[in-house]
Amino acid sequence: MKSKQSGFTLVEIAIVLVIVGLLLGGVLKGQELITSGKAKSLFADKSAIQTAYNTYNDRFRAIPGDDGAASTRFSGLACGVAGATASTAAAVCANGNGNGSITGVGTEGGTAVTLAVALPTTDPVTGAAAGEVYMFYQHLRAAQLIQTEGSQSDTTPGVNAIFFPPTNATAGRTAINSTRSYWGQQDSLMYFIQSNVAGNVANALDAANDDGFINRGGIRSGNNGTLASPNTATTGTVYQNGTSYSVSTNLL
Repeated sequence: MKSKQSGFTLVEIAIVLVIVGLLLGGVLKGQELITSGKAKSLFADKSAIQTAYNTYNDRFRAIPGDDGAASTRFSGLACGVAGATASTAAAVCANGNGNGSITGVGTEGGTAVTLAVALPTTDPVTGAAAGEVYMFYQHLRAAQLIQTEGSQSDTTPGVNAIFFPPTNATAGRTAINSTRSYWGQQDSLMYFIQSNVAGNVANALDAANDDGFINRGGIRSGNNGTLASPNTATTGTVYQNGTSYSVSTNLL
């Protein structure tokens, strides 16, 4: 007597395939929403800094970082000056030179400056001119227009969190630069650079707010600071998945 063999019917297989397809579609859609959400957060970060800058400018008629009267506006404690307490007023906030522009080169890696009454004139890692690009965040935080991440002495000996470029939605940093980051960018008083941005997120950000190319338009990017191709190229260079980018745009 032959034994009866059992198996899946075509209907059952079809149902399973439909369910698998729905699950895969849900996963892909979820990933797309996460990517889009991070891109929107990065754009919101820029908008928040722009708002803080404009508020500071309207309130004090000065540029944060360049403000030559910051020492009269804020206490040493508010500015994170070494040794300053609520009861000591001797240590004061560092002033900018008040010439109407930001001086110095910011690093998108987010290097902190040494905790001191006066800012160093060079970045402690790169040796590049520092100064007002770090005081930009100091003055905004002293005016309580953006938050200080961590305690003012942070966890690293000798550094002060009030100078740290803020962390962005992709766990990178947001740097302010006084000179254009990449070739071909339009002239601006300040450039806004966001580091450690994954290729798919950078593409979503660029495509939604510019032209979707690394080397063209108002948003320019580099492979963690190194250009993937010259920004003078006539053809557009696309973003690559699996690559991290530093994304730069005009802040003002």
